[in-house]
Amino acid sequence: MKRAYRFGLLGHPVKHSLSPVMHGASFQALGLQAEYVCFDVPPGELAARLEACRGEGFDGLNVTIPHKEAVLPLMTRLDPSARLFGAVNTVRLEAKGMTGFNTDATGFLTDLRESRGVTPEGLRVLVVGCGGAGRAVATACVREGASEVGLADLYPAKADALAGGIVERLPDAVTQVDVLSGEAEVWARYGEACDLIVHCTSAGLHAGDASPVPAAAFREGQLVYDLVYTARLTPTMRVAAEAGADVLNGMGMLVHQGAAAFTIWTGLEADTAAMRAALEARVYAAAG
Repeated sequence: MKRAYRFGLLGHPVKHSLSPVMHGASFQALGLQAEYVCFDVPPGELAARLEACRGEGFDGLNVTIPHKEAVLPLMTRLDPSARLFGAVNTVRLEAKGMTGFNTDATGFLTDLRESRGVTPEGLRVLVVGCGGAGRAVATACVREGASEVGLADLYPAKADALAGGIVERLPDAVTQVDVLSGEAEVWARYGEACDLIVHCTSAGLHAGDASPVPAAAFREGQLVYDLVYTARLTPTMRVAAEAGADVLNGMGMLVHQGAAAFTIWTGLEADTAAMRAALEARVYAAAG
């Protein structure tokens, strides 16, 4: 009998997640007997849910907002990727414990390269949102040799903490790291001079959300990458496109980070074409 795999996603909220659709398509294409389920986990219940998943025989988990940083001290071991990027989005469950990994940066960089033929090297970058995903993106851009990386968050203390963490983890990096205030005008002035703007907040997941980045930040010749993947054109992408910027949503990043997680869990290669097709069918059909 073929081995049956069990995987899941821990987040709050998770009802918007298309990870089950994406992974399910890959499981079917590979002929695997596997399930992928979502758990809505309030912050105070994270440790208990992790232990429950271990007890229920899960092989691996993904971790999303708001748990990517909170899960760090709950791991038995941390892969170097989790230590470098300061967040965990993938957990491998084993009898001897739980190992935390970060595949967000791999997903982002792979999609940037495959979709637009771009790397962060030499670019001036603005990262908006300094939570778990923003930490990975900003650190990856510094590691890959961006000329400057600006860190923007509604809570500037988060940006300041991220800057300190980057300097600590990448002491030999030559990238200039700038911490911005929480004022929209400051983001606009800094962003307008950037080659790449990466939106890493949850704005755009809910109806009525507006772009947290002001229109004045965008211009022709820029690439604007929005990690939100649940719409063909997110609010931030729409404002950027109206200003003439090239725009890209986070669907490709989701596929590639998910594929990397699947390999960590199983040692197998995911079917990324099937994953992408399933996501596009669901997202774009919903958009009409």
